[in-house]
Parts: sequence; structure tokens; C-alpha cells
Amino acid sequence: MNAILSARNLAVSVGLHKVCLNLDLDLAPGSRLAILGRNGAGKSTLLATLAGLRAPDAGTLQLAGRSYAEHGPRAAAKLRGWLGQDRSDPFASTVLDTVLTGRHPHLGRWAWESAADTGIARSALAAMGLAGFEQREVHTLSGGERQRAAIAALLAQAPCLYLLDEPLSHLDLNHQIATLECFARRTREDGVAVALVLHDPNLALRYCNQVVLLYGDSRHVAGPTADIVDAATLSDLYGHPLKQVENFFVPE
Repeated sequence: MNAILSARNLAVSVGLHKVCLNLDLDLAPGSRLAILGRNGAGKSTLLATLAGLRAPDAGTLQLAGRSYAEHGPRAAAKLRGWLGQDRSDPFASTVLDTVLTGRHPHLGRWAWESAADTGIARSALAAMGLAGFEQREVHTLSGGERQRAAIAALLAQAPCLYLLDEPLSHLDLNHQIATLECFARRTREDGVAVALVLHDPNLALRYCNQVVLLYGDSRHVAGPTADIVDAATLSDLYGHPLKQVENFFVPE
């Protein structure tokens, strides 16, 4: 099965800080990848590199068999969706208009959104529990509602690869689970791939079949979640002793 995203011998750094060296990674259709590590380990930096938003120090990165440069920005945006940590709404707009920005890669230069695009946006809002919010001003939303609207815009974009940096921030527990269930369903039903930065290894174990552990000193471990995520490995990763209680990891 051809990978949606492939990395070979990838080296990533921020200034003098080495995030990872010689990372090999394949995200096939249906893959769900969690990136775990302590604060400052470089999780967001690695994710941005996988999204083609910053250049690696070395190695190759291919999206659907081609480099980001070969695709170009518009074609890449049809294939790869990105959710960063920052939220910026400099202009007043409705929630529906905000989510419709996810359809822009699919429109011609001077084209307007069609009824089909609006239907896709409304379905994305419903998937995030925001049906009925369409005419709300985005500035009136709570932090959690704004996060869910941003995820809805990403769903409306409908890429084959979703890259999400801490998508669960500001979300209540029920919306955290609903969001993870939504993306898990997309991988099963639509054959997309998902890579996300998480802070809870239990959620990674439950929802992700692949994992990258970043230790903050250029070391990494990558592979199937079930083979890698255990109490000893996580204790080393986070620098705090953990024990496994059935299928959960808790501090000792």
C-alpha cells in the first residue's frame, strides 16, 4: 500500500537543539500517528516539518509520492491539512464563513463557494458539535468552541493527510473523545492518515496505531504503538516513574 507521507533519514533541529536524526516514517492510508515527548522536545517542530512548513536539515519527505516543492502550495493544500496551535481572527466573520476557508484550496482563483461547499462546511460543523452556530460571530466563541471551529475548517478542507498540533487543547473531556473518534472514523472509512501531537499517552495508546517518541536530545523511537508504549519506555521519556494499571499509565 502506497504511503500518503514518507520520511527517510529525516533530521530536524531548531537552532542548536536537535529534535531528531535519521527518522524513517511511513503513514499509509488508515494510519494514526501520535507524537509524544516532554515540553520543548520539538514535537511541534517535527509536525511542522512533516507538513512542509519548514525545511528539514537532511533527509527526504514525500507527500503522495512527490516532494512538497514538486506539488506546489495549492496542490499540497488539497492533500495535506494543518492545524497549528495559534488561533488568529483579525477580521470579524461568522462561524460558517470561517469554516468555509477550508474549501479555498479547492476553488479557482476568482471562484466563490458553491452550495456543495457550504454543505461540506455545515457537515463539518455538525461533526464538531457546532450545528446551529453557523451565524455566530467567531469572536463570540469560547476557547473550546473556537478550537472545534478550527477543526471543522480542517475537516471541510478534506485532505488525505491531517496534521494536528495539540488538537485537544481547550476541549472538555467529552469533546476530546469526540474529536479523536471523529478522526479515527475518517481513517477507517475514508482511508486518510492522521498525525497529531498529544500530551496524554493513554489517548495515544487508545487511538493511535503508530507513535514517535521525542526525547529532546536528538533521540527518537518510532514504530507501532503497541510495541513501543509501555511503562518503562514512558518513564524514560517523561523522566518520571509510571506504572501500568490495566490499559492505563499513572504516576507511581
